[in-house]
Amino acid sequence: MPPLLPRPALLLPRRGITAPATLSRRTSLFSTSAARPSTPQRIPPESPLFINVPNPPQDQSIEALRELKPVKGHLPIPRQVFKHRDSHLKPEKAWLSKSAPRPTSAKSQQPPRSEVQAWKRRMAASRRENMRVGIRALYKRKQLRDTRRAAAQAAKLAAHQEAAAAPEREDDRLTRATINAATLQTAVIRDPERFERALASRERTTALLAQKSERRRDAIQELYMKARSFIVDEADLEAEVNKIFAPDYWKSMGLSASGFEVRNIWDLHGKPPTVTDILNEVSRTSSTAVKSFEAEKTRTLKRQKEVAEELTGGKLDEESDKD
Repeated sequence: MPPLLPRPALLLPRRGITAPATLSRRTSLFSTSAARPSTPQRIPPESPLFINVPNPPQDQSIEALRELKPVKGHLPIPRQVFKHRDSHLKPEKAWLSKSAPRPTSAKSQQPPRSEVQAWKRRMAASRRENMRVGIRALYKRKQLRDTRRAAAQAAKLAAHQEAAAAPEREDDRLTRATINAATLQTAVIRDPERFERALASRERTTALLAQKSERRRDAIQELYMKARSFIVDEADLEAEVNKIFAPDYWKSMGLSASGFEVRNIWDLHGKPPTVTDILNEVSRTSSTAVKSFEAEKTRTLKRQKEVAEELTGGKLDEESDKD
């Protein structure tokens, strides 16, 4: 193990003692702190040593704090001797006699046979006495500490209550910002028409539920009316496929409205209108004009369809109209 070097703090000379040149040179070599300047020109203006003022005895300034030796290590955490609920019984004589009982054997009642045995008995008695004195002193200290803590807490609580109940100071009242009186009224005023609004809302909700129920009933009735044309087995599917994909399917439709032979769906219903045609038609005519140019047969069919739907309670498709 290499030899330990002396600490730099031990190499500094005390006040009033002149160190030799060798010690000063060693101090400059091993010291970790900056040496105090010898001339005032090296001291910056922000330093407390910029103005040379003699230090009085028992000074608590920076110079006095520099001479204090650092305290090494740390204090251990004290043990809570009176931690449990029955800890107040520890200062009692019964607890002390039970914790450190006196010897009761026949050998201990006899006089000591040697100086060592007498010394051991004295040490045992001293330990029992130290424990008794220490426990009682610690308990008195705990009682004093609890009393002081309770007094401090009571004083703090009384000060807080007094500050909370104290009237407003005059400077606070004079410097307080002006607040509109209506702003301070934060109470929520109940709507006087709340019952009428609730009844109107109930009526609207009932009407909406009735509309939904009517639409659902119409949808079920329409599904029931269209169920007769559903394909439910493979035979019906094969028959429908053979019918639609037959080579003479369009010829079986007969003639179109213009009298020509039907060869595709465009010949039967005409070409689909473009977006431009639809916009021009909407901008040129209205719904009233369309109804005025509608054929009498078409209007009769529509009226019959509406009557049939009202009687059956469901929607009818185009095949039902033709039937």
